[in-house]
Amino acid sequence: MVLVIGGDHLGSIGQNLRNIGFTDVKHVTGRTERRVEIPAGTELVIVLIDYVNHNLARWVKEQAKARQLPIIFARRSWSAICASLQNCADCPNRENCTGSTAPAERSTTAC
Repeated sequence: MVLVIGGDHLGSIGQNLRNIGFTDVKHVTGRTERRVEIPAGTELVIVLIDYVNHNLARWVKEQAKARQLPIIFARRSWSAICASLQNCADCPNRENCTGSTAPAERSTTAC
């Protein structure tokens, strides 16, 4: 399962994640949440940096690190998410993410 934090809606991002091999996509808007508990069975955490506050991003990063889960920080676009996945050595299904046109420096990773 992949946990996506941020954004009011995912648009095609959820389906794109399923297309590259993730069976379940859980989305949390992060708009009203101060803290998000990472569910059991999570393989990857994606934080949409343009839609969450710093405190929530820091909290999620600490939780993912404590559970040794890969986490990526990217803008809310498929090309930025795909570029971050490709640059993350520990991310599952990263080899299935092809065709990204976003430069790697526009997104950040923390794996």
